[in-house]
Amino acid sequence: MIEVKVKNIGLDSTTGSPILILSDANNEEDLYPIWIGVSEAEGIIMKQSGVETPRPMTYDLIKNIIEELGGTVKNVSITDMKDNAYIAEIVIEKDGKELKIDSRPSDAVNIALRFDVPIYLNENVVKKINIKEITPEENKDEDAKEEVNSVEDLVKEPEVDEELEKFREMLETIKPEDFAKKPEENNNKS
Repeated sequence: MIEVKVKNIGLDSTTGSPILILSDANNEEDLYPIWIGVSEAEGIIMKQSGVETPRPMTYDLIKNIIEELGGTVKNVSITDMKDNAYIAEIVIEKDGKELKIDSRPSDAVNIALRFDVPIYLNENVVKKINIKEITPEENKDEDAKEEVNSVEDLVKEPEVDEELEKFREMLETIKPEDFAKKPEENNNKS
């Protein structure tokens, strides 16, 4: 097992699916891509961006539950692959005992980010990509080559979805009372 950290979230150019890019904590040139769901990617992006929501989102809720029950997360690990699905576990310590909870990697990483704990990876499970081993694409001019210096050079940044951005802005300002019915609405229904 090696320790990894979240390097970036990218998009698969053919499917548009989010890709979680993990990098070796001791060698950032070694990358480990894992395809994940949109909501899980959004959870990671929101945490890394420092977005505060008025009410706890799912992963913040899970953190609150673990803490209220007297537990703490020690680490998370991506351990195996079965039937083309990655297998992860969340290690929770409670009352001196370790509990290992089965998880999807994307959920485990979201929890690890919220508890600020190490993320481990069985490097035999996820295919490693090394930035230095990627051959730059050649242009027509032999001397002009595209250099790859970072993950950002490899991963296309997602286009800004204006509707999603408006929704995020609404989430930042919404209050529970915004959902309450106005008195005149109740009177008109009689």
